[in-house]
Amino acid sequence: MNNKHSRTGLVELYDTTLRDGAQTKGVHFSLRDKLAIIELLDDFGIDIIEAGWNGANVTDTGLFRELGRRTLSNSRIAAFCSTYHPSRSVDSDPVFSAGTAVDVPVMTLFGKSWDFQVSESLRIPLERNVDIIAESLAYCRRRFDTLVFDAEHFFDGLETNPDYSLAVVEAALDAGADRVVLCDTNGGRLPWQIRQAVDTVRNRFPDADFGIHGHNDADTAVANSLAAVEGGVFQVQGTINGIGERCGNTNLCSLIPNLALKCGYRMKFVTPERLAQLRALSCRVAELTRVPVIDNQPYVGDNAFTHKAGVHIASVLKHPGCYEHIEPKWVGHRRQLVISEQSGRVAISHKLEGMGYGAHDETTLRQLVEEIKRLSSQGYSFDRAEVSLELLIHDMLGGPGKGPTLEHLTCESLPGIATEDLYRIELALSFGGKMRFRRQFSEHPVAAIQGMLLELMRKEWTGFESPSILQVNAEVLDNGRQRAWVNLGPGGSSRAMVVTAASQQTAQCLAVAESYRWAWFSALNGMGRHAHSVMACPA
Repeated sequence: MNNKHSRTGLVELYDTTLRDGAQTKGVHFSLRDKLAIIELLDDFGIDIIEAGWNGANVTDTGLFRELGRRTLSNSRIAAFCSTYHPSRSVDSDPVFSAGTAVDVPVMTLFGKSWDFQVSESLRIPLERNVDIIAESLAYCRRRFDTLVFDAEHFFDGLETNPDYSLAVVEAALDAGADRVVLCDTNGGRLPWQIRQAVDTVRNRFPDADFGIHGHNDADTAVANSLAAVEGGVFQVQGTINGIGERCGNTNLCSLIPNLALKCGYRMKFVTPERLAQLRALSCRVAELTRVPVIDNQPYVGDNAFTHKAGVHIASVLKHPGCYEHIEPKWVGHRRQLVISEQSGRVAISHKLEGMGYGAHDETTLRQLVEEIKRLSSQGYSFDRAEVSLELLIHDMLGGPGKGPTLEHLTCESLPGIATEDLYRIELALSFGGKMRFRRQFSEHPVAAIQGMLLELMRKEWTGFESPSILQVNAEVLDNGRQRAWVNLGPGGSSRAMVVTAASQQTAQCLAVAESYRWAWFSALNGMGRHAHSVMACPA
């Protein structure tokens, strides 16, 4: 295949989340996890999914057995394995035999292309390493539709001994490799170095198909991959959300939109409609890997299209292009204008319209701005707590529908009474002027206050459903006050917050009470409907 790609050329996407991503500290895939991720990647339109190394562990062995019973819609499955061990032969290495004994269309073998690695790690003659690579690939050539060779440490090897690294590439191509992937295994290369190396290889082997496999140790993996594609490589390897060993791999969630939206490259299955599922894919994989999406991750992070500064918000409302490089919906995201002590009347007015309150006069807007700034000076953080902001607006503007007003709440420690962890919780709510009061003694005040709130609220509204509280935290501020956070479902994306000068337990109970009040108004009046219009990534 002649690999002379133009600016509108085709790029092949190769995902290694299940193999390289599994090397992330703290990531442990079950068989179910791997099958779920394969289904997600197939639906999205990844060309090749590297499933793992057959025989290396029980999970991967079971996965390849299960994959033999399944048919994918778009993607092809690749198995991964090393070339055979130097102490063995191509027919006698049990690890190599097990790794290649799979019924999948793509086989990816890796081998050393840096003379230093051959001498220091394998400790064999350089020529012997070339022979092993050629024999291993020739063995697989007869058994698989597509054969990929990952040239480990290629860029380091090309710098120190270019003749040897190029000899490895030549041997791999002569043995039948369909793609030779140039690996920045240590992740320390810069884009201009990658481009120079790719130019060298492409000039030497103009008709071959090459790939790029980047690690992010210098925070340049995406840029390096773009430079390689610009230089003419056909395949790009990476992981969803950039997970991987050490600092991770090339982040496909950044690379794919850059290729499609910035550079004009085509991908076989990634249509604009599928690209609009990118954030959903990122979030779902994050749930399965138990590695949260970083808030400021480009394109898919929670803050990717979030605006806080008053000047920025005012400009974005006039024209989004003032502070956004693409339309959020292209990658399945949304614009978020957060309110904080930096916000002005324009931001508050936009928030009120989004909540269904309509337009308000300048005096009302100014009062809201001043109250937000006053509370922020006490430790409130409305840009991190949408729930608290909506409740504040409702309380100040007198939203429609009767609801509970918090008249009194205390949580006092009672040391010396049977246990040092006993608390007296007192709660008073009013409903349209009608007061309801409860007192309870408990060793678990957060759980107790939830039961008290639910009881009082259901006396007024039998159909009231309590909010899904996932976590309650508290922290001490510099001024000694306590700030409590409540993470609410689904996904923990909505957070209610309250600041109090009392104890940690009182702060937590107050935050829970505010969450219940918000749940009441939200159910009645549709508050918060905009906060959940797009999938929330795991916190």
